[in-house]
Amino acid sequence: MVTELGFGKYTTTTAGSTLNMFVYTVSLMIGTAGLPHVIMRFFTVPTVHAARLSAGWALIFIALLYTTAPAVAAMARYNLNATVTPGIKANADLFLPESNLKAEDRPDWMKRWEKTGLLKWEDKNADGRIQYYNDKSKSAEFKAKADAAGWKGNELTVNADIIVLANPEIALLPNWVIALVAAGGLAAALSTAAGLLMAISAAISHDLVKNVFAPNISEKGELLAGKISMAVAIVISGYLGLNPPGFAAGTVALAFGIAASSLFPAIMMGIFSKKMNKDGAMAGMLAGLFITLFYVFAHKGIFFIKGTEYLDLIGGANSFFGITPEAFGAVGALFNFIVAFLVDKVTKEPPEHIQHLVESVRVPRGAKAVDGAH
Repeated sequence: MVTELGFGKYTTTTAGSTLNMFVYTVSLMIGTAGLPHVIMRFFTVPTVHAARLSAGWALIFIALLYTTAPAVAAMARYNLNATVTPGIKANADLFLPESNLKAEDRPDWMKRWEKTGLLKWEDKNADGRIQYYNDKSKSAEFKAKADAAGWKGNELTVNADIIVLANPEIALLPNWVIALVAAGGLAAALSTAAGLLMAISAAISHDLVKNVFAPNISEKGELLAGKISMAVAIVISGYLGLNPPGFAAGTVALAFGIAASSLFPAIMMGIFSKKMNKDGAMAGMLAGLFITLFYVFAHKGIFFIKGTEYLDLIGGANSFFGITPEAFGAVGALFNFIVAFLVDKVTKEPPEHIQHLVESVRVPRGAKAVDGAH
């Protein structure tokens, strides 16, 4: 059905295909583990046992999210195509006039979204019907059929960001389901934003300002630094919200990739390598972050400003083995690990008490060696 309308296959539209999808998945997995607002949730439980349970349930729900999201996307795409092209459900020739929806019969949800400007329809061939297809298809056979049917180009433009909210309406679900989806989206946005702002504020005011630049700063000064950093974060995120570097899913993937390339390796090395020092960890974080942002900015523009892309400098789009910028976080994480261990080998080891601290983290408080057999 999708290919008959000129669209590419769902699983092979990304550059690099299997390799890119694998790296994309790895970036999402380790990026999730490296997100600061997720890590902070483990500090809200009273015991080590509760932390393990919390981590287990978190992984289960994350797995459910990542496995059901593609299924929901596929069904949403089918619903949209079947609504605009009724011939799909009737198993009819999709190039016949009656297989396409009459503009006057379009459902109310389309009319509502048209008012927002996120869904647009233009009758290019003046036939009073909506033709929704990929007019940029490279298939000569498909183009010939479209031309023979009198199609003059795709007439429906749908913003990718509305699909989640519009999908219940497209499926003709009751209003209370639509309300639940909207409430869930708002709750997810607010809780994530709150957690991230807290993490940013604490990281800058305590970890950076107090522990690095101004060890003697007062609690009042530390609180002020936290408030200022939070305000700056709100301004930057507000700008990116008004001028997004891509559609919502792509933007989220970039955030996960940045977390994967910078935070996740440092967390893992801090837990599993007691010899890893701060010089190696910091060098690795900077290297992973730099190479990831360099690749992302080449495609999306410097700080996502349109017109500042430099694809020629890296050899064209997706030039690194066909990997897209949204999936590059795993590659950045690999560079992070390599640089961190190289720097660690040529710099001073951590103090003895720090190594003992890392060792003690692995053993829950109150644990003891097994002194018997079953």
